[in-house]
Amino acid sequence: MTRNVSANGVYFETTVDKAPGSRVHFVVDVMVKGQLLHMVCAGEVVRVEHKVDTVGIAVKLSSSFFTDTDNTPDPSELKDD
Repeated sequence: MTRNVSANGVYFETTVDKAPGSRVHFVVDVMVKGQLLHMVCAGEVVRVEHKVDTVGIAVKLSSSFFTDTDNTPDPSELKDD
């Protein structure tokens, strides 16, 4: 679940543990002017917070772009900028 999005980073909670410094690719659902879009992201994990049932992950974005929900590429196939 996404908790915070800024121009430079994203903080989300997941059940998948990641190490600081690791590269990640993911998609965030964002409502823009009433339209659901996907924000396709790549970045580096800068902080990990272990919680009771989840892991909080803070990512510094290296790239991101918006696409409609019908044309979203597989984030694992993207290359970092």
